[in-house]
Amino acid sequence: MKKLCKFIAFGALISVFPILFSSCEYIGIGIELGNGTNNYREATYYLCSRTWVEEWTDNYGDFHRQELRFYNNNTGEDYVLTVDKHGYRQETSYTFLWDWYDANYTSLRLKYGANDYSYMDNIFMGNNRLDCLLDGYPAYFYGY
Repeated sequence: MKKLCKFIAFGALISVFPILFSSCEYIGIGIELGNGTNNYREATYYLCSRTWVEEWTDNYGDFHRQELRFYNNNTGEDYVLTVDKHGYRQETSYTFLWDWYDANYTSLRLKYGANDYSYMDNIFMGNNRLDCLLDGYPAYFYGY
């Protein structure tokens, strides 16, 4: 009987032992937010792997092209080309700092300067597309 009790106690200890260690490991992974998670790496890699381009014509007949480039060091470039209906061409280029604005990696905050922010919300990335609300307006970027 003593041997049976020792055997049962030993079996219980062995079956609980992996749970204790795996549970500690799981908690460590579960609370890891930001730069360490796979979701962060995958979303950031996809975001930074392309130049994102959107083109449209406004109600006045002016053509617009916007190119966004995101870099792994959380910097980026925003290039905007406007050609009006008379052929007048205007190009502007901005630099910004960016960061993921939510834990689901569906919102970005772009900081262009002191108190000058743009927001990309409801981001969907896939199939060489980046669809979002850019400062509240629908935007549909293609990757190049």
